[in-house]
Amino acid sequence: MNSHEKSLLNEFEKKYHLYEEFCAAIYKLLGNLLKQKNYKHQIFYRVKSMARLKEKIIRKEKEGKIYKKLSNIEDLAGIRVIFPLESDKKRFVKDIKKEIKSPIRLEKHEKLVGYRAEHLIAKLDAERLKLSEYKKFKNLKCEIQLTSVLNHAWAEIEHDWLYKDIYGLKSRKPEKYDIIKRKMEYIFTNYVKETGMAFEQIAKQIRQYMVS
Repeated sequence: MNSHEKSLLNEFEKKYHLYEEFCAAIYKLLGNLLKQKNYKHQIFYRVKSMARLKEKIIRKEKEGKIYKKLSNIEDLAGIRVIFPLESDKKRFVKDIKKEIKSPIRLEKHEKLVGYRAEHLIAKLDAERLKLSEYKKFKNLKCEIQLTSVLNHAWAEIEHDWLYKDIYGLKSRKPEKYDIIKRKMEYIFTNYVKETGMAFEQIAKQIRQYMVS
């Protein structure tokens, strides 16, 4: 690693506990909002580990992206909210924007093999930052990942088998890895994606029955 990369890691190490507090604060804020709006959900939070940050900095540099400042890395604090349906996720985006009145950037992530989620990059709004318990979080960013149960389960499998390649198939037998990848793409497109759409139609039908 070069001196700049080490400097980023050293800065993050010094601020690690601050990011833990920030992450916990956003977790609590979103958890309360989810309960108030009666969402069925699961919510988790994590601060990126030093090892994962080091891997990301090196990987991104190889891809041509150099982080000049630690604040340019926007997923050091992360929240994941899992909903039963895709439509719940879209509705919650609107609720977050009403609750956190600072500019929020929405990114749609969708891979051919199956990861589908909305990522919101958010900071606490000016009114909250005036409060003593939030002042220290000024300029900190959080990545809020919103996904559905079906896509979350699929992403966990895809992440291990293809992205991380925990069995080493890609390096040992790349042609076999490609076969597995194509099979995974087929299963996602023809079964997982279709099942998600079918669930949405059933949920819509139930709502219609309830008001008729």
